[in-house]
Amino acid sequence: MRADNRLDRGDLLLTTRQRVLIALTFMAAIAFATGNGDVTVEAQPPTASPEVHHIHGLTVDRRDPDVLYVATHTGLLRVRATGAPEWVGSHRFDLMGFTAHPRETDLVYASGHPDLATYRRQGVGNLGLLVSRDGGRTWQTVALKGEADFHALAYGPGNGGTLYGWSVAERGGLDRISVASWTGERLPASGLANVLSLAASPDAGGPLLAGTKAGLMVSRDGGATWSPAPTMPSDVPVTAVSYHASDGRRAYAYVARPDRGLMRSRDGGATWESTSFAGDARAPVVAIAVGPDDSVVLATTDATVLRSRDAGRTWQSVLERGRPPIGAR
Repeated sequence: MRADNRLDRGDLLLTTRQRVLIALTFMAAIAFATGNGDVTVEAQPPTASPEVHHIHGLTVDRRDPDVLYVATHTGLLRVRATGAPEWVGSHRFDLMGFTAHPRETDLVYASGHPDLATYRRQGVGNLGLLVSRDGGRTWQTVALKGEADFHALAYGPGNGGTLYGWSVAERGGLDRISVASWTGERLPASGLANVLSLAASPDAGGPLLAGTKAGLMVSRDGGATWSPAPTMPSDVPVTAVSYHASDGRRAYAYVARPDRGLMRSRDGGATWESTSFAGDARAPVVAIAVGPDDSVVLATTDATVLRSRDAGRTWQSVLERGRPPIGAR
């Protein structure tokens, strides 16, 4: 993303105020360049073909596994197997945290910062918890508006549906939010710090995983306490982690060390093994989506997106530094 995001996605090094100012300055510059101070990024035509950059999260379309949704610093994009990426909806929010419901089509959750038009209307730098029921075309803030800035989000099926979010705003820490009532609670999260990614088992009552600057952490009590994951190196950043969308036995985590790279678990995170993907230390993985079947999708800090259809044995390029590969455009 930004400077030194090899370890922390860059944005963790910036204050909330700095991130909002950067986003708003970027959008104001676009308006100035058009010669119309009232023009905002939100007004771009839906047919514009953006170059993807600053990826924060991704998910696979529940109807068509060949379609990906990519959350970025300037909005949500739809990426198909061929052709240019497409904007989803009109908002150009900085989507810092992003996750999808594992079964319900078009239901996605996010957090981050507003585009210029929204900031002008609301005057709030942190959007709190957002929900979209139409695949990201429209968004509604449902909790912690102006308070939380979730850089990591995960959905778990327990208690009728629960979201876990790691906020880096002034009231930073781990929140647990009920999707039935949108009420939340701050968890003690003993043993947890410097979170880069969160994942919740698709099995009710299953464990939570957190990728942190100091390694992979696991919680078996709903996020109250955390301990290092077994058979994983400690004191090495784990920059992304994800469970399979429907199989709680399968999980993937990216360890930012050349001899580890993408790791796989076949027993819900109890043990881990290496895959064929070592990655590039200059552009580590920042987002993982797993499923359906043996599909695994990775996004890196240089906006490269790779897909495997055989559980990580072989890989195909979806985006190369933010653009479709030559021949797929």
